[in-house]
Amino acid sequence: MLYLLTDSKNIKEFWINNFKKMYGVEIIEDKSSWHDKIKVTNKDIFILDIDIFKDTSEVIQYFDKIKNKIKTIAIIEEPKLAHGTLLIKKGFKSYLGKKTPKIIVEQALNSVIEGNVWVYPELMSFIIKMITSDSEEFNDEVLEKLTPKEQEVAKYVAKGYSNKEIAKELDVQLITVKKHLSSIFEKLNIKDRVALAILLNKR
Repeated sequence: MLYLLTDSKNIKEFWINNFKKMYGVEIIEDKSSWHDKIKVTNKDIFILDIDIFKDTSEVIQYFDKIKNKIKTIAIIEEPKLAHGTLLIKKGFKSYLGKKTPKIIVEQALNSVIEGNVWVYPELMSFIIKMITSDSEEFNDEVLEKLTPKEQEVAKYVAKGYSNKEIAKELDVQLITVKKHLSSIFEKLNIKDRVALAILLNKR
């Protein structure tokens, strides 16, 4: 079930028309205590329109009350890299613009249901660069668990490169990079690029 908190009629219509049949959509009318009245499952997601709050501190204050109860996706009219990074660090599972195409929203929903963090590529690169240093010193204990090719891919991920950029740097097909990443995630028991960057960062 998707629980949606927004005061926008257009946003309500978008989510109901596109996702009600697939996931179920319930509109939240009372933001104060709705989460105490439902039994949340691993497949439930809270879609929070953060434009209804006066500022980011109010968003975080509200989110702190629910973040351990349900996976939450922030939606906003104008996404910003630094703002998105802050909210992901605070525990939001995704950060989406309100004009994000349905197919991308669906990718985000499926990823979050599986327990991952999903953000658009530019934000992912920005977050990883904020986490990692420029020294290119990586955790050797982690790298030793990977093949030489996987090590190369992992290092590029830790520097904020996208899959397309990695494929270009290594002169391989995009599908090859994706296969290496799947293997890396499985070997290191992690689910996303941010977790990989944190593992590889020696600081």
